[in-house]
Amino acid sequence: MATLLITGAAGRIGTALRPRLLAAGHDLVLLDERTPDDPVVAGERFVAGSVNDPAALDDALAGVDTVVHLAGIPTEAAWNDLLAANLTGTKNVLERAAAGGVLRVLLASSIHAVGRVPEPLDEPGSVPGDRLPRPDTYYGVTKAGMELLGSLFADRYDMSIVSARIGAFGEQPSSSRALLMWSSPDDLARLVLATVDLREPGHHVVWALSRNTGSPADLTAGERIGFVPSDDAFHALDPDARADLPPEDLRFLGGEMVSLPLGRSTS
Repeated sequence: MATLLITGAAGRIGTALRPRLLAAGHDLVLLDERTPDDPVVAGERFVAGSVNDPAALDDALAGVDTVVHLAGIPTEAAWNDLLAANLTGTKNVLERAAAGGVLRVLLASSIHAVGRVPEPLDEPGSVPGDRLPRPDTYYGVTKAGMELLGSLFADRYDMSIVSARIGAFGEQPSSSRALLMWSSPDDLARLVLATVDLREPGHHVVWALSRNTGSPADLTAGERIGFVPSDDAFHALDPDARADLPPEDLRFLGGEMVSLPLGRSTS
């Protein structure tokens, strides 16, 4: 049994991971600036604070084996806001984890770090999980920078760090693009558990996606570290539900994000 710190624990992904990681037998520390909507239960400890607050980070990291770093701005926004939340915040988490001897970290990167890669719909499995970045937005740039920080700290401090390129996360696929790039909660939990089991130092950039029929994603990089996703967006919905999914721009991996005005918040 391990003790995991989840930063940004009150968000959508953190909320979905909590019961799955508890069911796997792990204890959780939940760090967020706001109290989670779902009550904190046995096996969990909540720390109110930001990843830009060293004292809160040190409190949250006490007794932790693995960090699941989800905190940050999850979409396009003003440049300075993205830098503070996504890059400086990640630097702080990695610095405090290294100082505290916490050597396993999963970083929530994004498909938008490679969002401008043309989507090869006729070539399933053709885009490796560790492909060089080609971001689609300032947000994507900060996620690519997060991956570089992961590489730096893995090399400097012999840490095991996974940069997880998350796709269309949700309980079910919600668009035609999600049929190809869905990240199910169960499969993302499987990636966290694979990270917990890592023992050799190194940085791994992987697709944090489900095993979706026809997806352009090559899942080999994740499989090398023991991440074997089993959900499939195609089978998560019946034919009528699939037919009713709203269309989306499928020219690039980043979908409609590639057309957003740079630096403009979507919230």
